[in-house]
Amino acid sequence: MKANLRKKLRTARRALRAADHALRSNLAASAVTGMPAFRSGARVAIYLPFDREVNTAALLVAARRRGVRIYVPVVSDVRHRRLRFYPLSGKTRRGVFGISVPHRNGTPASARWFDLIVVPLVGVDAAGRRLGMGGGFYDRALAFRRERRHWRGPRLVGLGFDCQRADSVHADPWDVRLDALATESGLQTFPSSMQ
Repeated sequence: MKANLRKKLRTARRALRAADHALRSNLAASAVTGMPAFRSGARVAIYLPFDREVNTAALLVAARRRGVRIYVPVVSDVRHRRLRFYPLSGKTRRGVFGISVPHRNGTPASARWFDLIVVPLVGVDAAGRRLGMGGGFYDRALAFRRERRHWRGPRLVGLGFDCQRADSVHADPWDVRLDALATESGLQTFPSSMQ
């Protein structure tokens, strides 16, 4: 069921013409820049896109202009599905799965200490449940959010296109929910509830 939905939504994302993809990416990025957590001095994790995900180039430019400290997710252990966050500076290179990563890694930061984490998605439902590529890397890195009663760590905003919305993403108990979704239509926040 999830595999079929993933295939359908990835196909919809890939079907966007280049100019339309660029415009929608910029609009979605603009929605993120209006968030209070996207401010000077904040620690923000932003993915580097692949597989026709929303392009984060405009978001990275805006972050640099505002003095946001930018980190990017890097797959550090495929077997155990581990994701670490490294500062983005200078050139990038191809990493695991062909995803761009910093050429020089620097010192990683724990996911729990970010102000905002911008996550890619394949699909999302009306309750903020995210469908990813199926590896579980983000769910493992953010599992601490399910164990907290009061402080839940960074705000999680999914970055996607409206064509990636679904009635249900068939979430599993370990899936970490989003706090908000940024698309070309703007920012949608989800009700705050424990995972």
